[in-house]
Amino acid sequence: MTWARALRNGGILLILVLAACTMTPRMTAPSLPPTIRVVGSSDMAPLLPEIQARVAAHIPHADIRYVPTNSTTGLQLLAEGAADIALVSDLPPDLSEEWVIIPMGEDDVVIVVYPDVHVDSLNPDDVRRIFEGRYLNWQELGGNDFPIRLVSREKGSGTRALFERVIMGTDPVALTAVVMPSAEDVVHYVQRHEGAIGYVGHLVVNDRVRILAINDEATTQSLHRTLYIVTSSRFAFLQGSP
Repeated sequence: MTWARALRNGGILLILVLAACTMTPRMTAPSLPPTIRVVGSSDMAPLLPEIQARVAAHIPHADIRYVPTNSTTGLQLLAEGAADIALVSDLPPDLSEEWVIIPMGEDDVVIVVYPDVHVDSLNPDDVRRIFEGRYLNWQELGGNDFPIRLVSREKGSGTRALFERVIMGTDPVALTAVVMPSAEDVVHYVQRHEGAIGYVGHLVVNDRVRILAINDEATTQSLHRTLYIVTSSRFAFLQGSP
């Protein structure tokens, strides 16, 4: 084979290779914003903007997906890899050391009542008796002639866990209580139903319900809590302010 023929054949081969590259587009993965899955305490929903700001400071185009549930569910989904950040309003003492625990703020569990109940404060024993179902009408406590409608949170709620430890002790909430899946649902129910009473984190309270004061300082202090996010080490940057 002459050099000219080899060169010619080589040129043809090069052209064919270049044509093949042109005809076969390079497959690339689509550029999608990262998705950060936030699951847990619905009482912590008001803190979501701050969490979003902390994430955005490091991941500017992060897609935050928030699912309000409860503290226990948030931690379970985090452990299963189905969540990136758990919102926890009542930190379990046996939480694994593998997680990064970041305080996000302070809050209080408060008792909320229908606005026209006309009872301003009660002692802890009366609050417990209300939720045990021993009182059936607000007149028994100096209030209006409204039936007492109990509202509680579902099992797994950190707010429920703290309320039961401090207020109920070993006594259960009456089975007649309406069980709500979120703090927002508790507030909405209480504001719309005569005589309703429930408990939520103070952060979610609006001006359409009234807070019933507990006239015992020690009990009030015991209902104070720190709110946390729990996450893996790759999100440890959330410890800093945005």
